[in-house]
Amino acid sequence: MRLYWKYIRMILPYFIFSVMCMCVESGVELIQPTLMADILDVGVANGDMVYVLRTSAVMLLAVLFYAGAAFGRNVLSTRGSQWFAYYMRADLYKKIQSLTPDELNRFGAGTLMTRVTNDITQLQNMTMGLMRVCIKAPILCIGGIIMAWRLNATLALIPIIATAVIFVMIAVNIKYGFPLFSRVQSALDSVNTVIREYLSGIRVVKAFNRFGFEVNRFNVPNEDLKRKSVFASRVMAIFNPAVTFVIYVGIVILYWEGGIYVNEGIMHTGQIIAFVSYMTQILHALNMFSNIFQRIVRSKASAQRLTEIVNAESLRVPVNAPKLDETQGIVFENVGFSYKNATGRPALRNVSFTCGVGERVGVIGATGAGKTTLISLVLQFYEPTEGTVRIFGADVTQSDPKEVRRHLAVVPQRVMLFTGTIRENLRWGRENATDAELEEAARVACADTFIRSFKEGYDTMLGHSGVNLSGGQRQRVAIARALIKNPRILILDDCLSAVDALTEASIRNYLRDVSENCGCLIVSQKISSIRDCDKILVLDDGEGVGFGTHAELLKTCAVYRDIYLSQYGRDALQNAAGGTEAVVHG
Repeated sequence: MRLYWKYIRMILPYFIFSVMCMCVESGVELIQPTLMADILDVGVANGDMVYVLRTSAVMLLAVLFYAGAAFGRNVLSTRGSQWFAYYMRADLYKKIQSLTPDELNRFGAGTLMTRVTNDITQLQNMTMGLMRVCIKAPILCIGGIIMAWRLNATLALIPIIATAVIFVMIAVNIKYGFPLFSRVQSALDSVNTVIREYLSGIRVVKAFNRFGFEVNRFNVPNEDLKRKSVFASRVMAIFNPAVTFVIYVGIVILYWEGGIYVNEGIMHTGQIIAFVSYMTQILHALNMFSNIFQRIVRSKASAQRLTEIVNAESLRVPVNAPKLDETQGIVFENVGFSYKNATGRPALRNVSFTCGVGERVGVIGATGAGKTTLISLVLQFYEPTEGTVRIFGADVTQSDPKEVRRHLAVVPQRVMLFTGTIRENLRWGRENATDAELEEAARVACADTFIRSFKEGYDTMLGHSGVNLSGGQRQRVAIARALIKNPRILILDDCLSAVDALTEASIRNYLRDVSENCGCLIVSQKISSIRDCDKILVLDDGEGVGFGTHAELLKTCAVYRDIYLSQYGRDALQNAAGGTEAVVHG
C-alpha cells in the first residue's frame, strides 16, 4: 500500500480539513445523548421547563454545527478523492508509456485498461470512505465507550467486549477476503481482454461468421468472473450481519442489566437511554469500520496490481547521452538479438549493413525473417544482445531514444490512425506544420486527391484506427504523416501492401526525390518495392545472408535469387542474372 500513501500525501490538505470536519461531527454526536439524559433526569424530573428549553437550544445549535461540518466533509472528500484518482491515472498512464515492449506484452492491453480504470476506481472509493469516516469511526467508538464508562463502568464492559469481538471478525475478514478479490480482479482482466479482442477484430468475426464461437468464448471468462464474484460476495456477506448480531446481543444484555439497575435505583431512566444511544453509536461506528475494511480488502488487491505496473521495467533513461551527428545514418555491425525468455534461435544474428543519409536501403526476407525486429532495434524499442548498432554516430546503448526518434519517421506495417480529423492525424508528424506543408506531403504520398474528394476535405473526421478509410488510403495518410516530420531517416515497414501497382510506382518515384535529403530504409517482401534501392539487405530466418545492389545479389545471394524466382519466374531470373542458372535455396 506504499503506492497508495504516496498519493494520499498529494491531497493532504483535503484530508486534514476533512478530518477536522469529522472531529466536529463526532463531538456533536457524542454530546447529544448526555444532553438528552440531562433533559429527562434534570429538567423533566424536576419540572424545570427553562432547563429543558435551554438544553434543547444547545442541542439545536450543536446540530447546526454538525450539518455544516458534514457538508464540508462531503465536499472535501469528494474533491480530494477525485484529485487522488486524477494524479494516479496521470502517473500510471505516463508509466505505461515508458514500459519496455517486453513488459507491455507481459501485461497485455486488457489488463492494463482494467488496472488504470477499475483498480484506480477501487482505490478512489476507499479514499472517499477514509476521508468520510476514517477518524469519525474510531472517535465514535472510543468516545462512546468513554462516555458510557462515565455513566456506569460495569455496564461499559458490554460495548468493550462487543468491540473486541468485532475487531477479531474484521481481522479474519481481511485475511480471507483479500485473496478472493485478487482473483475477482484477475477474472475481470480476462473478460476485458476478450471484449477488446472481439471489438478489434469484429469485421473478421463477421466475415467468418464466427459470432457463435465468440459468444461461447466470452462465456468462459464471464462465467468465471460471475462465479468468483458471487463466492467473494457470499463470504463478505456473512460479515455485516455477524457484526450487527454481536451489537444487538450487547444491546439486549444492556437493556436487561440496565432495567435491573433502574429498579435498584443505581441508575436513572435518562442514563439508560443515553447508554443505549452510545451503544447505538458504537454499533454505527463498528459498521463503518466493517465497511472501511471491506473496501480495504478490495483496494489492497487493486493497489498490489497497480504496484506491479509501477515496479515494471521502464525504457532506459540515458545519463550524459552523446551528441548526435545527423549527417550520419544507421550502422549495424554483426548484430544479434533475442527476445526476453525466448527459446531456440535468436530473432536476429550476424546482421551487418549501413543506411546513410541520402541513401535508400531495402530490407527483404520471407515472413518471420526478422524484418520487423530489425526496425524495432532501429527505433530503440530493444537493445541488441550482440554486436553494435549506431544511429547518427551514437551507440544505441548510450544514446537518448527520444533524441534519436526526433530524427526518424516510421510508417509501420500495421497503420494506426487516431480518432480526429485527417489534418490532426497528419500533424502527428509535426504539430506546427502549415496547411501548405500538409497538402504537399499528401501529394507526395498520393493522398491529396482522395482527401479532397471528401466533403470536409482535410477536416474529415476519422473513426477509431481510421476505420472509415480503405487499407490503401490509411497507408497513404500514414506515409504523408511521416513525410511531414522531415526526418533524417524515413522507415517504411512494408507499408505499400494495400495500394495498387500504379500508385505504388508513383509513391516510389516521389520517395526517390525525397530521399536526396534523407535516408530511406524500405522493408518489403516484394522485390519490385526495393530493387532500385542503393543497397539491399537480405534476411533469412533472422540471419543477414546478403547485402548489396539488386544485380550483385542476383549473382551472389541464393536466398535473394529464390525470392526473385518465386516472384518473376525462371525465365526472368535467367535473363536478369545473365543466363546464370538459379540456385534454389534450401
